[in-house]
Amino acid sequence: MAMARDIFCIRPRLTTAMMPSLRPFLLLILLSLWVCVESADPGFQKTITTGSKFGFLGRGPFGGIFQGQVTVEHGSDDPSLPASNPSLPASDPSLSASNDGGSSSSSGGDQVESARKMMNSNKGDSSDHTSHTSQDATPVIGPDGNPILSPEKPRFESNSLGKWRITTQNAGISAMQLQTMPEDKVVWFDTTFLGPSALELKPKGNCPINFETNVPDCYAHALEYDGLHDTTRPLTIKSDPWCSVGSLSATGTLVGSGGYYKGRSAIRLLKPCPNCDFTEKSFVLGSERWYASQHILEDGNLVIVGGRKSFNYEIIPPDTFNIPIKKFDFPFLQQTTDPVENNLYPFLYLVPDGNLFLFANNRSIIFDPKTAKIIRELPPLAGGSRNYPASGMSAVLPIKIDPKNPEKVYFDIMVCGGASPFAFFPVDSVQARPKPKNVYWPALQDCNKIKLMDPNPHWEKDMLLSPRVMGDMLILPTGDLLILNGAKKGAAGWWNGDDPNLTPELYMPKQKLGSRFKQLHPTTIPRMYHSTSAVLSNGEVLVAGSNENDRYVYQGVPFPTELRVEKFTPPYLDKSLDKHRPKILTKPKKVKHGGPFSFKYAITTPPPQPLEASDLKMHMLSPPFTTHGYSQQQRMLVLDVRMRGPDTVQAVAPPNARIAPPGYYILFLVHRGVPSAGIWVRLVTK
Repeated sequence: MAMARDIFCIRPRLTTAMMPSLRPFLLLILLSLWVCVESADPGFQKTITTGSKFGFLGRGPFGGIFQGQVTVEHGSDDPSLPASNPSLPASDPSLSASNDGGSSSSSGGDQVESARKMMNSNKGDSSDHTSHTSQDATPVIGPDGNPILSPEKPRFESNSLGKWRITTQNAGISAMQLQTMPEDKVVWFDTTFLGPSALELKPKGNCPINFETNVPDCYAHALEYDGLHDTTRPLTIKSDPWCSVGSLSATGTLVGSGGYYKGRSAIRLLKPCPNCDFTEKSFVLGSERWYASQHILEDGNLVIVGGRKSFNYEIIPPDTFNIPIKKFDFPFLQQTTDPVENNLYPFLYLVPDGNLFLFANNRSIIFDPKTAKIIRELPPLAGGSRNYPASGMSAVLPIKIDPKNPEKVYFDIMVCGGASPFAFFPVDSVQARPKPKNVYWPALQDCNKIKLMDPNPHWEKDMLLSPRVMGDMLILPTGDLLILNGAKKGAAGWWNGDDPNLTPELYMPKQKLGSRFKQLHPTTIPRMYHSTSAVLSNGEVLVAGSNENDRYVYQGVPFPTELRVEKFTPPYLDKSLDKHRPKILTKPKKVKHGGPFSFKYAITTPPPQPLEASDLKMHMLSPPFTTHGYSQQQRMLVLDVRMRGPDTVQAVAPPNARIAPPGYYILFLVHRGVPSAGIWVRLVTK
């Protein structure tokens, strides 16, 4: 059903005495002052007589006085959410005043500027991010290639390029694998098989028996790091998690799987509680999982895909060692295997229709996890290999929920960097080498995006500002991506990388192609093979690990084992932006799929005019399991907000578990590019 049109008009009022002098220019005046912008919400009307605050009351170019009038017609106090949504309470009439303007500290904040921008966007100016679509109009396409679903004002900016600091000089364990648990307890672990770490377990008389050596092991190989207070707590891990995989279950439990030797088919569980430690059991899985990938499904079960010489996948229940064998042969994994593999730790994502996207080596498919049927084979990605040991990076871009049609989302996947399929041979110490050792091939520099929900998806090529292999790619609270760590030459593996890439890059998906990357402040610490990173709820990025050696080595090698912990402060945490920073004052404990939720907030320096819905967004970030350049199970949901008074915002949670699997998320309130400190919330099914 076509909806009534909203009309924003500025009508000139001209006196009779003014007409002779204006007659030659009457057409020009009418064309410049008659502005109509259409949207899709019916019913509500208010009239504003323009005055000096809009810059429309004053002398014209010919000495005459003119006065403008703005008429606003629409059906809700906030067009960012549909007025007919039965899950939302009725609109508070007092909130209609929030349509009168925005922050005065940035351009585009007043009504006339908004009307001008909306007019330009409806003319097809896709560079303007403030426009939106209606159900009976052609969608306005943004620079990222997706429709602009709701208004969004320009960001507040600073000149900062970020800064680094060392928070811990010696954590004792190099972070090969890392998972951020609820409330910023960051857990990381390393192999148990290759000798002692630098963190002793005490008391020595109570050392656990190492599953691999069957002798007491008085060194820790796992720890819990308090991401907000920089303190550590040793954890006990017995089966070797070398190059294993993991993810958080819906309850917030870390479910680790696979590894090496007796750990290859093991399960390790760590619950999110102050004094919990790992419990584990070997020989549980249906297949060995060394360098596999893992992801939560919509029903809360976990899928584990691949691993060295494991050309299959299996689905397991979470939080238990009682695992029925439910394994599926999957020839695609064997078809994408090179002589040095190049398809380990494949990129794996749950797609909004419930199927899975899988990228291995240079090929990708969509398949049904219930049947192993391949639904679609996507175009190959040219240029090289992207998975271990040619370790590239991958992430799903933030998923915008359309308030008018929440079941329809746009799902874009990034695959960047990597190496030549032959880069491993010249530097590996075990494989036969066609060239002398220490010949490091350049890493790849391309960065590619595929719009998975398009009828005919294809790879759109962009370029990183520097080549990178073994890097990390994280979704920041703002919805931008941070690319860091890694090397400019070589491949993954011991002694296989060279020329560390010390300079992080910011990827801004809403900018135009060719203008999306920005170099940030470099670190001084090389982070290559077996390095990791994580976004914390305060917006900082924790960076740890790196070990190019087959044991802990501190001197006499080009790249010693790295035990220092750093934090990177991104530009959005610059102090010049603190006056715009929101603060969440109340915390919802649980959020249900498709259900409304709200909380109170405050801005550090209250703006002169009430905020509008287009000033704010809610971003829900699922914290990933990061290892070998791939942050698994990482995704962000972007939710529109509705103003519920001067200090309260409301949103509707993602509609289903296919778009947002159940579990723990960090929720950020973002004020025109300036994020709050996040709060941890649990997303549950109805």
